[in-house]
Amino acid sequence: MQGRFSTEFSGRPRLLLAYADGAYASECGRYFRRLGWEVQMVASGDEARALVHEYQPNVVVLDEALLESASWPVTDARCDVRVFVVTDEPHDSRPNDVSEVSRRGGAEALADAVLGTSTLPKAM
Repeated sequence: MQGRFSTEFSGRPRLLLAYADGAYASECGRYFRRLGWEVQMVASGDEARALVHEYQPNVVVLDEALLESASWPVTDARCDVRVFVVTDEPHDSRPNDVSEVSRRGGAEALADAVLGTSTLPKAM
């Protein structure tokens, strides 16, 4: 995987999205790109974990269905990365460094969790 990403980043925030639901991932990818983010989407948790060092994302979004296969969270690999898990139902047993986001809220709910509500009108 060496050389897949430029070593000189544009300065824009980066989102690494590991998805099991292609429609949700596509919606979130478009939404964050409109907000000015660089977005890399992968279809497996293992691939996402492997890309954390190379892509250097600010935020990793991982579908709950991919948690077991990737031995997450990634915070041990990069302590400054924020990790969000997309769920259908909330769980009480998440580590403190991992935040949950409901899939039902769509890209807006993810953006709200990552950025806060004050930045959302910019994407509309």
